[in-house]
Amino acid sequence: MTNAEFPRLAIIGCGSIVSHHLLPALLRLGWRPSVLVDPSPERLEAVQALLGRSRAPVAVADWREAADQFDAALVAAPPMLHAPVGQSLLEAGKHVFMEKPLAVALADAERMVQTAEARQRVLAVGLMRRYVNGVRWLKALIDAGQLGRVLRFEAREGFVYNWGISSPAMLRRDGAGGGVLLDTGSHTLDLLLWWFGEAAEVDYSDDSHGGLESDCRLSLTMASGATGTLELSRTRALRNTIRVYGTKGSVEVHLYENQIASDVPQILDFVHDGFSANHIPPQIFGDLFQAELRDFADAIRDGRPAVVGGREALPSTALIERCYANRKPLALPWVDGPAPAAVPRTDGHRTDGPTVVVTGAAGFIGGRLVERLCLEHGAKVRCIVRDIAQAVRLARFPVEIVRADLLDREAIGKAVAGADWVFHCAYDVRSRRQNIDGMTALIDASLANGVESFVHLSTFSVYEPLPDGPLSEETRDGDRAWSYVQNKLDLEAMVLDAARKRGLPGVVLQPSIVYGPFCKPWTNAPAEMLLSGTVVLPQEGGLCNAVYIDDLVDAMIAATRSPRAIGERFVISGPDAPPWAAVFGRFQEALGVDSLRFQPAEAIRKEMKSLRRDIAMVLQDPKKIIQIIVRWRPARRLLQGGFDSLPPRLRHLVMVHYFLKKKTSRNQLWLPDAQKLALYQAKALIDLTKARRLLGYEPRFTFEDGMALTADYLRWAYRDAPRTAPAASAANRPASEDRHPLPASTETTRVGNA
Repeated sequence: MTNAEFPRLAIIGCGSIVSHHLLPALLRLGWRPSVLVDPSPERLEAVQALLGRSRAPVAVADWREAADQFDAALVAAPPMLHAPVGQSLLEAGKHVFMEKPLAVALADAERMVQTAEARQRVLAVGLMRRYVNGVRWLKALIDAGQLGRVLRFEAREGFVYNWGISSPAMLRRDGAGGGVLLDTGSHTLDLLLWWFGEAAEVDYSDDSHGGLESDCRLSLTMASGATGTLELSRTRALRNTIRVYGTKGSVEVHLYENQIASDVPQILDFVHDGFSANHIPPQIFGDLFQAELRDFADAIRDGRPAVVGGREALPSTALIERCYANRKPLALPWVDGPAPAAVPRTDGHRTDGPTVVVTGAAGFIGGRLVERLCLEHGAKVRCIVRDIAQAVRLARFPVEIVRADLLDREAIGKAVAGADWVFHCAYDVRSRRQNIDGMTALIDASLANGVESFVHLSTFSVYEPLPDGPLSEETRDGDRAWSYVQNKLDLEAMVLDAARKRGLPGVVLQPSIVYGPFCKPWTNAPAEMLLSGTVVLPQEGGLCNAVYIDDLVDAMIAATRSPRAIGERFVISGPDAPPWAAVFGRFQEALGVDSLRFQPAEAIRKEMKSLRRDIAMVLQDPKKIIQIIVRWRPARRLLQGGFDSLPPRLRHLVMVHYFLKKKTSRNQLWLPDAQKLALYQAKALIDLTKARRLLGYEPRFTFEDGMALTADYLRWAYRDAPRTAPAASAANRPASEDRHPLPASTETTRVGNA
């Protein structure tokens, strides 16, 4: 079909899904939009740029302004707008392709379906996974009775959320309509109901605390008698497959990639639409978008319903609504945790919770601080973040998410206005100016607004390399040749100087090795290294001054309530300092692997100096260079445009050898660099006398106490992670229902940083 043969099309909503996926798919079909609709001039301009200035379509803020210039509409607006926009378009006689979900409320979805049928308009829904070859093969396999009677199924889908969203509204219920259940679940539940039929019973739980859920779990009993579970996550990398168990055998199918595994040869030999499980035609996401849009155009031309029409989306919409109406809390012991510490209060004049500003709120420390401020202190929290996509865990709470750069003095001034407490947790490893000028703006805004407390989070790394023996606030400064130490010391000095000379109620905290659920450097990173290969520590082992995250949060809250702490800095650590070998040993025990090895420090230094290491890292995984580049939006658009313009044969080769070739590096050797090597050998012991005396700080978590909660998190977060390292023992292996996992590819040893 040429563009003249396609109906005139309006794109309503010009966000990331359009620029990254839907528009490229349309252009591959030869279907150029006639109208672009979005209230944001910036988003309109971005999509117009992809289309070329010479043939730019009409751009308006409201579709009614150009209603006579299109016959069909692709709606990719925020989910809460799907129903009102879709209904008005259908009533105006337009054909509608609605990005999932069809609607947030079942009644609205049913009304759209009824209107489309009454007016003989095509209503299609963007449930693109119906077009995945492996998904369709599984549908045919079940319908043909090749599995016998389906007894049970287990589906797990999750990834660490990284979708490019530009507005905090997409992390609020009044904009997004729901969290991971509505977003990812619209796809997954649609498939479950398509494969297995109606759900008779459902038990649903999620981790929302008045906001949008980021993790949820469903237990289902189907009308057929089959039972099953579904887990969805925006915080964990799950296996993204469904396992189906029948009376004649079992099968595992990836939910959006064409991968299938089974222990029954006859199942793998089953042929549907000309292919078996071992010979599935390759697809990438772009193919799926293209297929659903082609069907939309064909349905309009042929006067037939879409393959995945509005009525097809009603069962999953109904089930999602049912889940939200009967929600139960998801039990996560590291969130609920033990009872909070008893902290002396000096804010008895306040009858309601404090208004609190947290910078770096999307990070590990800021995120747990926000959780406890909401759960235990009734605080009204403003979370300052630079990347909205990183704030999905914050969105579980009824907090205000403010997208702002610390260098934007006007935005920071507005964010701090009316605040009682300010916690400065943000730090930019890339830019000294961002840190120094951002601190200046935050101090000035806090003084201008008369905040009661200003707590700056520094680090005990300001004393590195750590001396052996006692370490306190009186210990000499660390090596300023390391830019991190230099920046952190300068930031501390700015707070303490403002406290002495300008009256800032500022306190500086210097936490040691902070660990706990969702900590990237001291929980997730060690776990991922242990899972992916061998971690090498020096035989001349030192002590780990570790502090569990909730002890640090106790100290942060205490700092707001102790007038004697103003103008002071405090080292914060836990009550004990276990050897590093014991720390990593507890991690591998929790994960059920045996990946820890020891070498003399000098041998590690020699290995790290080897040029072979740097060459190996690049040669083993050059794809990582591309992955870094494409994080830059202009580069990503250029690469996408180049891929779309390739000749078909060349495009197929690139698809197979770049997008579809799954090589996972799992036999790595993790060696500590010079800074880590010194840290792992140091025998410092932190002295908490000052924090106890002026803050009333008393750590509640020994390393074993904190590690017990952290181990629960590790088993939850990394249950699906491949384990190529030898298992420690059957007794220590995480519980799992895994029986016939999809095969995993491996590659040769690669050297990395521990």
